[in-house]
Amino acid sequence: MKARPLIALPPLRSGYRLLPLLAALGLAGCAVGPKLPAPTAPLPARYNQHAVNGAQQTQHLQWTEGQAQSWWHLFHSPALNRLIATATAHNPNLAAAQSSLAQAQALEGVADAGFLPRLGANLGAGRQRALRAGTNGGFGTRVPGNPYTLLLGSVDISYNPDVFGRQGYILKDARAQSAVARAELHQGQVFLGGAVTQAVITAASAHAQVRLAQAMAKDDAQLLTLIQNEYRLGAQNLQTVDEQQAVAEAAAARIPPLQAAESAARHQLAALLGTVPAAPLSLPSLEELHLPAVIPTLVPSALVENRPDIQAAHAKTEAAAAQVGVATANLYPNIDITASLGKAAMTAGMFFNPASTLWAIGSSLAAPIYEGGALHAKKRAAMDHWRVTTDRYRATVLNAFREVADALRAVQSADTAYTHSKAAAQAAASAYQLALARYRDGAVDYATLLNAELEAQKDEIAAVQARAQRYLDSAALFVAMGDGWWQDPAITRPSGPTASARSSE
Repeated sequence: MKARPLIALPPLRSGYRLLPLLAALGLAGCAVGPKLPAPTAPLPARYNQHAVNGAQQTQHLQWTEGQAQSWWHLFHSPALNRLIATATAHNPNLAAAQSSLAQAQALEGVADAGFLPRLGANLGAGRQRALRAGTNGGFGTRVPGNPYTLLLGSVDISYNPDVFGRQGYILKDARAQSAVARAELHQGQVFLGGAVTQAVITAASAHAQVRLAQAMAKDDAQLLTLIQNEYRLGAQNLQTVDEQQAVAEAAAARIPPLQAAESAARHQLAALLGTVPAAPLSLPSLEELHLPAVIPTLVPSALVENRPDIQAAHAKTEAAAAQVGVATANLYPNIDITASLGKAAMTAGMFFNPASTLWAIGSSLAAPIYEGGALHAKKRAAMDHWRVTTDRYRATVLNAFREVADALRAVQSADTAYTHSKAAAQAAASAYQLALARYRDGAVDYATLLNAELEAQKDEIAAVQARAQRYLDSAALFVAMGDGWWQDPAITRPSGPTASARSSE
């Protein structure tokens, strides 16, 4: 018996049997889902109602449409750069985001494989014995037959031509989910850089305030000793001693909360670095952090393209649109084409004989007829989900504009506030030193000295806080922009006006 090929066309008189198959192949790739529009959001020409004036500030805004990276290098702190690099390598949340991206990419590969034919092989061998019927046609006794061996082997091929585009929508959904995971990983990197920078600045500010509070407490204690000696000599009264002791105790009481704040910032940083709070950390001081003199700032149109949460929101709308297509395609029939080529023999020698060859080819169609309206309800639910994602996309864009507008105004405000705080601290320190000298000469009373001392302490702490706030607001602006900035030598290297601006802090 001559073996037949795997896919052999039947005679012309029976060719009509392949018409459904040929029609399915002709319709392949016909997407039936609705063409949903891309989400849109308002795109203003600028962020604030009144433009932020950065020309008269120590920091200068530089508007750009370019993509951004590694903004923390603008603080010119090698220690900060090392900490962010360590956090990027060891932060568990960022590692989880990377694993999520790998999972989404693997599922994208699964969806892409749905367009290819599926090929499988089967091989089996069995030994069995059948029953033979008796003389009365099988209604009497059954006589055991002779045992025999059956060898079976086949290669099976199946293919779904994706007539109504269901698999295409599944692939679009998988690709959009990969884009979401990629944007969320990017967002995690941005947030991690901002969180590490914030923790470093907060710890440095608290450490500077601790040192300042300790120095103030020491000066207050020395002044208390001086006044107590004068009281013993009859030159001061008990009220003055009590007032100065209250000032000294208040100065000492300010130290523990600041130390606790520094420890909390270190503990937060340790968690971001993927280690325990007890791990030793080498942090830069406030003096080792330099304020970025030039702040590259994305224009609104570039922000929509570069900010990762906006990218993720846009990708979610694409995934939702693809899910609408899947729900629509589920309303239509599903067509499969199958083919099989195999062998069936009772001996090994006959297994490779062409006479034992078996083959089959066919197609199947499965169509939903009645499911109680479930498929149409699923399509409506998918459409509603798409509307939710588009509304959330617009909300994300508007929130991004708000955050950038707030950050721009905060940077301008912090710059002005620090200028005045620094001048106030210098004037208050000079006034205190003058009052102390005049008090020792007997030219002013203790009340004048005490008032000058309290003002100097308050203004000096406010100046340190204002300086740290400038760093925090600058970092917040970079995070609001969604990324850092390209390594521009004109910006990142401390030269020219930039270096003089940093040295004048």
